[in-house]
Amino acid sequence: MENNANTGKRRCLNCGAPILGRSDKLFCCGRCKNEWHNHITISEKRRRERVFTALWRNYKVLEMMLDAEEKAPEIQSLSEMGFKPEYVTGYKRFRNGRSEFRCFDISYNKTEARLYNLRRAPDFG
Repeated sequence: MENNANTGKRRCLNCGAPILGRSDKLFCCGRCKNEWHNHITISEKRRRERVFTALWRNYKVLEMMLDAEEKAPEIQSLSEMGFKPEYVTGYKRFRNGRSEFRCFDISYNKTEARLYNLRRAPDFG
C-alpha cells in the first residue's frame, strides 16, 4: 500500500497527472505509456533519417565529382551543392598524421579548403 505522504508527488511522464498505485510506475495509464514511447521512437527515427539524408547527399555529390573526374574539389563549392563534411561513414588516422574519410564506398583526404585523393574503394564483392 502506498504511503499517504507520497500521494500526489509522482507525476506521469507524459501528461503530468498524479500517479496512483505501484511506487515504480511512470505513467498514469496505458494510453500515456504508449504515447510517450511512440514519441521517443518517432524522434529517434527522424534523427536517423536526417543523418542518412545528409550522408546520401554527400555520397551523390562525391559521386558527381568522381564522374566529372574532379579529384581535388574545393570544400566551399561542394558545400554549395549540399555537401556536409561533418557527415562521414568512416574515418581513419594514419601514423604519419594523414586522415582518410569515407562516405560509403568513396574515400578521400582533406585539407581546410579542399578534398583530395578522391577515389572509389575497390569492390570486395
